[in-house]
Amino acid sequence: MKKRWLLVLMLVTLVLASCGAKSADQMTDAAWEEGGERAPSMVAQESPVVDYDGNAATGDITPMIIYNGSLDLVVLDSTKAQEDVQKLVEEFKGYVAASESYRYEEGSVRVNMTLRVPATQFNALMSRLRDLALEVNHDSVSSENVTQEYVDLESRLRALEAKAARLEELMEEAEDTEAVLAVYRELSATQQEIEQVKGRMQYLERAAGMATINVTLTPDALSRPVEVAGWRPQGTAKRAVEAMLSALQFLGDAFIWILLFVVPVLAVIGGVIYLIIKLLSRLFGRRKRSRQPAAPVTPAESK
Repeated sequence: MKKRWLLVLMLVTLVLASCGAKSADQMTDAAWEEGGERAPSMVAQESPVVDYDGNAATGDITPMIIYNGSLDLVVLDSTKAQEDVQKLVEEFKGYVAASESYRYEEGSVRVNMTLRVPATQFNALMSRLRDLALEVNHDSVSSENVTQEYVDLESRLRALEAKAARLEELMEEAEDTEAVLAVYRELSATQQEIEQVKGRMQYLERAAGMATINVTLTPDALSRPVEVAGWRPQGTAKRAVEAMLSALQFLGDAFIWILLFVVPVLAVIGGVIYLIIKLLSRLFGRRKRSRQPAAPVTPAESK
């Protein structure tokens, strides 16, 4: 009985997996049936594209594009500009996801902000943010098309849900405990996969629905280099620091070489020289004593 239920479970899994792959192909074909040919493997490449202003896309598949922007703006007053950016974001139905500021000794403040705004308002908000700046030091826009991934996740989700439904039917029909446990384990794993797929789909939906813009507000006083009649003290200071570090590095290396190499070598050489001198002095001292003639004995000493 156990072997029969395990065999049935394996057959059902294989059938449902093949059905899921077939449904994915059928969905891709349906999305492209107006072209008269089967779609290429990357649906997102051939799908209509929605522009930043949110113009409606033609076709059955709506592209899902994640937009990201980055701006480094030079402003007259960063604190005032931060308030203006906050108002702009609220005007475009977005919100400030994160904000941090750095205060310098002279009182100037640099502000970093992370903004989330509906994707359809991305281009308009980027333009309005540029208008706030005296100068734009950095401006970048990037996008990621996740249409193909989302379509694949939808197909996989349908296949997993069909598999879970069939496993529930098999568990109800199972007669012995071992068969029920085997089906239950497979059902639990399938339900976990379903939750993972749903979580990824929700993430893609939120990321594509709300664009991200990173804004840096730099006050004009901080953006200008210190320069007097062509002299740049910051460059001189930088070169002086580099020279000082190079000198300290040389002295440190020399000290390490002296301590770990020169001193031990000199100690060994000095010890060898000392032993040689000591040995030679003893040797020549004995020879000198042996060569000295005996003193003559005087009459007084003989008596």
